[in-house]
Amino acid sequence: MKTVVLIAEDKHILRKAIAKNFDAEGYKVLEAADGEEALKKARRPSIDILILDIMMPKMNGYDVLKTLRKEKNELPVIILTARGTIDDKIDGFDSGADDYVVKPFSIDVLFKRVEAILRRRSPVAKKIVEIGDWKFDFERWTAFLKKENIKFLQRELEMLELLIQKDGKPVSRDEFLDRFWSPETYPTNRTIDTHILDIRKKLAKGKGIEIETQHRVGYKVVIRD
Repeated sequence: MKTVVLIAEDKHILRKAIAKNFDAEGYKVLEAADGEEALKKARRPSIDILILDIMMPKMNGYDVLKTLRKEKNELPVIILTARGTIDDKIDGFDSGADDYVVKPFSIDVLFKRVEAILRRRSPVAKKIVEIGDWKFDFERWTAFLKKENIKFLQRELEMLELLIQKDGKPVSRDEFLDRFWSPETYPTNRTIDTHILDIRKKLAKGKGIEIETQHRVGYKVVIRD
């Protein structure tokens, strides 16, 4: 399951360069060219970390960050800006930033800052999960019904892993699309529904776990005794 990073930077060339580097490192990248777009996308539950410029049109980065924190949104945020005075850095941390990187910067250092924050923030996910008749290995992307190997697509198991990690909380179609599909593939809500249908058919062969539809919200897993 790819880590989703949102790059909020109004300078097109720089934003694309950062996005290209993160994509090459295996991240799923979303972009925002102004503060209002950054705030809207940062509210998506699928975003894992935000790299945020300060001087942006429509809404500056400080206001984006303060709004997120007022909304009790704990999304990790790294400020990436040319403003590098001590006062600027203090303003950034007071606004709720997790880290502060000054331009010009090393992309390798930025990678390390991102990795360090995500390592501190994220619990270690269990890679082998046993539920009812099922045993799922989310490292080798295999699934066993009792001792029989049931063929799942890796994408199906990635979606199922996310649902299990949410522990009964619903996952929206937008969150699935953000995490697992590139916009260039032109996915739709129907894409998600089709994959969920296929997962349900396979899970129906055994007992212990089901996927329920949450009307106008998305899908969630239900564990049955």
